[in-house]
Amino acid sequence: MDLRNAYEKYQKKYGLPKYDELDDEFELLYFQKIEEIKFPLRFIRRRIIDKFNAFIHFLHGILQPNTGSLISLEESKFFSDKEKDEIGKLVKEMIKFERKSVLLDVESNEKKDADFITEGLNKWKDLKKKIFLYSKKMQEGWDKEITEDKKGHYFG
Repeated sequence: MDLRNAYEKYQKKYGLPKYDELDDEFELLYFQKIEEIKFPLRFIRRRIIDKFNAFIHFLHGILQPNTGSLISLEESKFFSDKEKDEIGKLVKEMIKFERKSVLLDVESNEKKDADFITEGLNKWKDLKKKIFLYSKKMQEGWDKEITEDKKGHYFG
């Protein structure tokens, strides 16, 4: 049974979000075909957390730049201390949610996985608006860097 069909059984049972909406946000099957997924809700929960983790690391680089990376150091400069405080709160919120998933990996509870999926989608819809603003600011920061480089300023 494919993931969509397996999920739709749980969707009815737990009142979960539509498969296509989850797939649109979290790219549930980034491989073309997986023969069998034994625990579809657990699989989807982990895909949600994959996305959260990617952005936790992305935002963490603003707060704690890698001193060995000119890119990381430069991008951190694009943000004020106030913005970094806001990013820090956002990262903490995302980490708290990610740790909830870790507990579910230990506990293995179908109903809690279902609740997590619904909560994850709702939380992501809210968080991605904020992440978009920070991503846009980074792009604008690089636009400014390129403009200054053309005027003869050194990168860094």
